[in-house]
Amino acid sequence: MSSSSSPASSSASSGASSSTSLSSIHPASLVDAALHSPHTLRLVGIKISKQLIDHVVDQVIDTVEYAMGKTSSPSSSSQQHHPRGRRTRTPLQTKFTAFASTVLARAEITTPTLLATLIYIARARPFLHIALEEWALERVFLGALITASKYLNDSTLKNVHWALCTGVFGKRDVGRIEREFLAVLDWELGVSEGEVL
Repeated sequence: MSSSSSPASSSASSGASSSTSLSSIHPASLVDAALHSPHTLRLVGIKISKQLIDHVVDQVIDTVEYAMGKTSSPSSSSQQHHPRGRRTRTPLQTKFTAFASTVLARAEITTPTLLATLIYIARARPFLHIALEEWALERVFLGALITASKYLNDSTLKNVHWALCTGVFGKRDVGRIEREFLAVLDWELGVSEGEVL
């Protein structure tokens, strides 16, 4: 018996080393996890909590208020805050908070997708102009969320499924919301690690 390995064993061993290198690929970025800052890895590893959802909701509210001319700065809010730093929400905003939580749960959104959603909301803020308040919060949120989900995931929900997740928008509405948001972003969808941090 020869000590040299057969082609089958060679390919098996190269397959093992290949799978080892594949295991270091981070699922959110599709590059070697060692190339990322430990802070980024910690951030994308956090679980979606009520606090994180509240932060996203606050960012959407601030963005819509700015787009409607209710605030003069893209990063300020006209809302009153509790002493603990929590926003006092109007009934419309409270309803939106429930909507956002429901969509995130039904769509099984991951933290990297939610982080990209926040980046897209911040990018869109200076370019949004909203005339009608009705459904504005939901439309901005969905536009950013659907865009982030489709950009980051090879396999993602179809618009008919997004419509089901919302419980209020139809498939055509979802498609329109997505197209409008992409136009606001001018199709610039790349996300850098610096933006995440």
